[in-house]
Amino acid sequence: MATRVAVVVLYAWPIITYNTFVAFRRVNAELVEMAKSFGATERQILSRVILPGSLPLTMAGLRLGMGRAVKGMINGELFVALVGLGAMAQKFSSAFDAKDVLAIVLLVMIVAVFAVELVQWLDRRLTHWAN
Repeated sequence: MATRVAVVVLYAWPIITYNTFVAFRRVNAELVEMAKSFGATERQILSRVILPGSLPLTMAGLRLGMGRAVKGMINGELFVALVGLGAMAQKFSSAFDAKDVLAIVLLVMIVAVFAVELVQWLDRRLTHWAN
């Protein structure tokens, strides 16, 4: 199980980390300067200017990372640890059992769509002001 989790994390982590880094760098410097001029503390600048300003791009990275995590889940199941859905898919495909392979593909697609919808719902809840 740890190997599969590591593969999923290694697929998703770089894109999420990069987008979060870029999001923090692209916060409008004029807003930070204005908050400083009004006497905001560093904590207030972080919580009221930087975090909200970086949230839309961070959520975009999370959406991209979720798609990559699903790819990592599939590769982790099929190639790294031949257990679970990966083992069943290998067994069914080697037996030319198309309906069971398609059922597994459908299950993975449902999980992927659910995960993406969950992240999009969270994005809409957190960044409703940005639209």
